[in-house]
Amino acid sequence: MVAIVKEKPGIGFSLKRVPVPNELGPHDVLVKVKRASICGTDIHIYDWDRWSQERIRPPQIGGHEFTGEVVTTGKEVTSVSIGDSVVSETHIPCQKCLQCRTGKMHICKNTQILGVHRDGVFAEYVRVPEVVLWKVDPSIRPEYASIMEPFGNAVHTALVTDLTGKNVLITGAGPIGVMAAAVAKVAGAAQVIVSEIKEFRKDLARKMGADVVIDPTEEDLPSRVRAFTEDNGADVL
Repeated sequence: MVAIVKEKPGIGFSLKRVPVPNELGPHDVLVKVKRASICGTDIHIYDWDRWSQERIRPPQIGGHEFTGEVVTTGKEVTSVSIGDSVVSETHIPCQKCLQCRTGKMHICKNTQILGVHRDGVFAEYVRVPEVVLWKVDPSIRPEYASIMEPFGNAVHTALVTDLTGKNVLITGAGPIGVMAAAVAKVAGAAQVIVSEIKEFRKDLARKMGADVVIDPTEEDLPSRVRAFTEDNGADVL
């Protein structure tokens, strides 16, 4: 198969032919990748900055955001079937440590991240354990399904507290920020205020439902927030 590989230390990736990872453990799933998205983490790895140098061990396939179709399953897989459309969480728990055994897999001390600690999804096929796979409606366009992981971050962030009738301030209209703006509106926020300096992102925030977009390099952010909230300020940041 063809894959985008961090072949050696240094700037860049390489397009390589590599073996299909079809040796599956009992709970592993082989997924044919339909669409993969580029995350800021992938840019760090491309640039080979200090963060990457401390974590990446080339050669390694990059990428962690994707959607695909199940093509093969391990003998004990029960949650997905061949032909299912799936997306994946990117943090893979060991399922053996104390945290995993007590229902806290999100803080597994042996967590591995796709495309960081193990081969990722910038390839035709990827092998992942069933524990991190979620079935999705196959009618969802792949370019949308592939960003379920950052969208999940936005949903979790926006729904940590009850937003009904609240004034919400989001600082930064990056991908997760603009998705959080949309989620906040659906969740019942009275006003969603976004702080952003880049024109493209400001426009995108408006399209995603922000009521007010403030450029802090041109306006005083605290004063503008108070002006839009009857001098009360933001309820949720």
